[in-house]
Formats: sequence, structure tokens, C-alpha cells
Amino acid sequence: MSGRGGKKRCKPRTRSARAGVLFPVGRMHRFLKARTHHFRISAAAPVYQAAVIEYLTAEILELAGNAARDNRKARITPRHILLAIANDEELHQLLRHVTIASGGVLPKIHPELLSRKKTSKSLFTPPPSVEPMSPASPPPVKRQKVVPTSPAARKMPPKKAILSAAGASAKGESSGGPAADPGAFTILSEKKLFLGQKLTVLQGDIVNVVADAIIHPTNASLYMGGEVGQTIERTGGKEFQQEVKDLLSTNGDLDTAGALLCRGYNFPAKFVIHCNGPRWKDVDSQQLLEQTVKNCLSLADEKQLKSLAFPSIGSGRAGFPKQTAAQIILRAINNYFVTVVSSSLKQIYFVLYDMESIGVYTSELAKLDS
Repeated sequence: MSGRGGKKRCKPRTRSARAGVLFPVGRMHRFLKARTHHFRISAAAPVYQAAVIEYLTAEILELAGNAARDNRKARITPRHILLAIANDEELHQLLRHVTIASGGVLPKIHPELLSRKKTSKSLFTPPPSVEPMSPASPPPVKRQKVVPTSPAARKMPPKKAILSAAGASAKGESSGGPAADPGAFTILSEKKLFLGQKLTVLQGDIVNVVADAIIHPTNASLYMGGEVGQTIERTGGKEFQQEVKDLLSTNGDLDTAGALLCRGYNFPAKFVIHCNGPRWKDVDSQQLLEQTVKNCLSLADEKQLKSLAFPSIGSGRAGFPKQTAAQIILRAINNYFVTVVSSSLKQIYFVLYDMESIGVYTSELAKLDS
């Protein structure tokens, strides 16, 4: 036993171990002193820098690993790192001036380079100029041509022929599937995201749209008293009402921002997705509305659906301002497709009725970055 008193000497610990980070704090401190020799460097500065760089590295590696997994690869390549950064809004803004060697480019084809039908006009004829429109006024209406297939419909006046085509699609006689013209709808605006998904603004009745599923904004008890709910319940009949009762008895009350799926009856959509969105006065209402939209999209991806029809959710009984609700919904859809990278959804319809909602969605869709 040693005659000397005093405390037992502890094993020295690095500053990285004391700070709880993996990146070397001492090396960061040395680099800071070498590059910023005319400034005083506090003891917390290298710790903060090491923690930030470690977080960014972990975030990029996680997203790159997801991209590699989606492409069925076991090794992360520079291409996966590029996709991870480009598909994340914040990382893309931070590293927009960084060039990744062997990363390739994002898939994008300008519309001018796509193949066109042969016409007498030259391919190099410049398109007509379009004057910018104010956000309050909707764009000029582009009527969609509906060609009647039955002999009886060809002899009808145009209006009756369109109504007949809408009735045929409601009975499931349309063979075009989700890509077919959704009945007697008017296409007001359309935008294609950089990963290929289409966002289309339509004017008409949501129960007539030819989509894999339609969205029903409701409450915790799957209330069918709203405008969309009444239309779906009336068209679906007793079979659909029983389906909703069975869904409620099986799953119980629907949580806020939650989504449930059930079968559709007597209208073209195969499924109905019930979502319980928040109210405008609720705490974190905007984040909850964005999460509601993402949950609907995620549920559609689980069922491998290709098209969804959204009404103007949030702006009715929920009390959201229409422009705010449109901005949140469009941002949530865009961020969802950027995050998941691969999705079965290829077409999103916004089926609207009143001119105010149409003007808001068309103007906000034009502002959306593709």
C-alpha cells in the first residue's frame, strides 16, 4: 500500500468522449485555430461544430441508405448520395453549390424534347405567350374532349353525350382506368413533379372521378354529414353505409391526422380513404393537416394505388383559410414524394367545385416548385 495520500488518478478521456460525439473535437479545435488565427476560439465551438457535422453525416447516410435499398443495392454509391441530398429540401438548399463526383443528374426531361404528334406546323414554332394571371382569378378553362363510345351516345347532343359518359364511368364501364378522362370534368391546371407524379385541378363531382381512391374528410366517428360525405353516402348506398359501420366498429374512433381505408360502392373509385383532419384553432393545426395528407398518401402506397382524388380538405368545417389549406396540402404532397423517392402513386386529382377554391389551387399549383 502506498504511503502517499490523495485521490486515485482517473483515466484521461478525450473531449469527444466527454461531449458524447463521434467526430474528433480536438481536431476540429486545431483546424479552427489554424484557419481563424485572429479570432478567439471558445471551448464550446469545436464541440458544436463536431456535433453539427456528425448530425449532417448521419442524415445523409440514412437517406442514401434508403435510396440504395429502393434501388435494390447493398452498397451506397455517389449516385445514392446525390439522390439523398437532392430529394431533401433542406439538404438541397444547404449543398446546392456542391458537385458530387460520379453522382449523375436528377431525372428530368424538358417538355420541348418529348415526342410530339406529327402536324403540319414546324416543331420549332415558339409557343404562344401567356400573360401572368392574378392569384384571385382562375386561369382560362380548357375543356376536355369526351368522345362517346356507344352508338346511342354519338347521336346525342354534346351535353347529353358528356352526361352519358359520366354515367358510364360511374357504373364502371370505362376501360381506361385511372388514366382515363374522369367523366365530364374540366381540367383547369396541371403540373408534373420532377419524379413524374401529376397534380391536376378539376372542376366537378368527386364521386364521378375515375381514380383508385377518393379522400373523405371526416371526424373521429367517421361522420358522413359533410358535403363530400353526403355525396359519397348517397351514391354508395346501403352497402357503403354498412362498410363504414363495420370499419368504425373494427378500428374504433379515428385519431386526429389518422386515416382509414374502406371499399367503395356504386362509383368509379375502388376505395375511400377517411381522414380526420385538425381544426384551424387546434394546437399545431398546420403540422397536423400536413401529417393528415401524408398519412393518406402513405395508406394509398401501402395498397399500391396509382391515383387519388382530393377535395378541398381543411377549408370547410375545419375552418382553415382556403389559401393556407391549399399551401399546406400541396407542400405536404410535394415533400412526401421527395421523401419516399419511389411511390406507386402517379396521379393526384384536386376535385373542386366553387370558383374561390379553384382560383386558390390553380395559383398555388403554379407557384409549386417542381
